[in-house]
Amino acid sequence: MAPGRRGLVLLLIHAALMQIIIFGMRPSLSYAALGLGASPAALGVLSAFYALPALFLALPAGRVVDLIGERRGMVIGAVTVAAAAGVAVAGHGSLAFLIAASVLLGCGQMFTVLGEQSYVGAISTAGRSDTTFGIYGFAVAFGQTVGPALLVLPGGTPQMPPVGLIFAVSLGCAALMLIVSLLIRSPARALSPERQGMLRAARGVLSTKGLPNALIAGSLVLASVDIFIAYAPLVGQERGLPAIVISAMLVARSGFSMFSRLFLGVLSHAFGRRWLLVGSILASALMLGAFVFDLPAGVLIAFACGYGFVIGICQPITMSWISLIAPPGTRALAMSMRLAANRLGQTVLPATLGVLAAAAGAAGVLGASSIMLLVAAASGLGVPSDPEAGAVAEKEPS
Repeated sequence: MAPGRRGLVLLLIHAALMQIIIFGMRPSLSYAALGLGASPAALGVLSAFYALPALFLALPAGRVVDLIGERRGMVIGAVTVAAAAGVAVAGHGSLAFLIAASVLLGCGQMFTVLGEQSYVGAISTAGRSDTTFGIYGFAVAFGQTVGPALLVLPGGTPQMPPVGLIFAVSLGCAALMLIVSLLIRSPARALSPERQGMLRAARGVLSTKGLPNALIAGSLVLASVDIFIAYAPLVGQERGLPAIVISAMLVARSGFSMFSRLFLGVLSHAFGRRWLLVGSILASALMLGAFVFDLPAGVLIAFACGYGFVIGICQPITMSWISLIAPPGTRALAMSMRLAANRLGQTVLPATLGVLAAAAGAAGVLGASSIMLLVAAASGLGVPSDPEAGAVAEKEPS
C-alpha cells in the first residue's frame, strides 16, 4: 500500500474510533447524570463543560499542531480521551466526576480533530478536497453510528443503559486510538514565509471573504447536533420511550449522515458549495422541527434519518473550504478557529436552552434548535461557492 494511502486508512480508523468514543460516552454521561437525579437543565451544563475547553484553548492548540505536526497532536488527544474514559469508569456515581470526564473528553477531542482535519487537508489536492473530506466525514459518521449502539450493550435496564460498561469499552477504544496515532506519520508541513504570532496569523485567516459566515453556520449546525444528542434521552423519558428507541434515533441520524457524505463531491460540483450548504441546513431545520410533536417511535426514527442525511452535509463542506483557503503553515490554526466557533455555539446554546427545558421540556429545546438552524442557513448565504482565486495553496498529488 502506498504511504499516502496507508496514512489515510490509518487516519480513517483513528477518526472512527474517536467518534465511537464521543457518541458512546456523551449520551451515557447524560444517562448517568439523570440516574443521579440531575435536572434537565443540568444536561445543558454537562454539555457546555464538554465544549468549554476548546472555546478557550482551540487557537493555541491549533497553532501547536501546526508547529509539532498532526501525529503528535493526535497522540495528545488519544491520551486525554483515555483519561476521560478512566475518570468516567472510576466515578460515574458522582456528578462532579461526570463533569470532569466531560471536560477531559472535550480537551481530547479538540486535539484529535485538529490533527485529523489538518492531516486530511495536507494530503488533499485542491480538485479533490470535497471528495477527500467527504470520505473523512464518512469515517466520522461511521463512528457516530456505532457509538450510540453501545447504549444497548447487555447489563442495563429498558430505561437506563449499562453506563459503567460503556465507559470501559470507551477506554479500550481510546487505547486502540493511541496505537493508531503512533503509526501515523505527519505529512510535510508548509511553513508560512514569516514565523507569525498566533494572533497575527489568526487575523490573516479571519479576514478571508466569507469565513465568518462559514464559522457561524457551522457552529449553529453542530450545536443542533449536540443538542439532539444531549436531549434525546430526555425525549425518551418524557414520552416513555425505551432506550433502544433512543439508540435507534441516534444511530439513524449518524448513519444517514455517513451515507450523505459519500456523495459530497458529486453534490458540491452539481449545486456549488453555497447552495448545497444553505439547502441542506434549511432541510435539517424542517426535519428537526418534527421532534416537537409527540409522534410514534417509528416516525421519529424516520425523521432522524432525514435529519441525519441533510445535517451531515454541512460540516465536511466547511472543513474542505477552510482547508483550501488557509495560508501555508496555518491550516490547523484555521481549523481551530472553526472548532472554537463550534464550541462557542456548543457552550452557550445548550446551557441557554437547558433553562428552556425546565419549562418547555425536550420539545421546546428541539423546536428552538430548529429555529436556530434557519439563522444558520441565512449566514450560509455569505459563503462563496468557491475559494477566492489565488487563495488556494498548490499541493502535489498524494
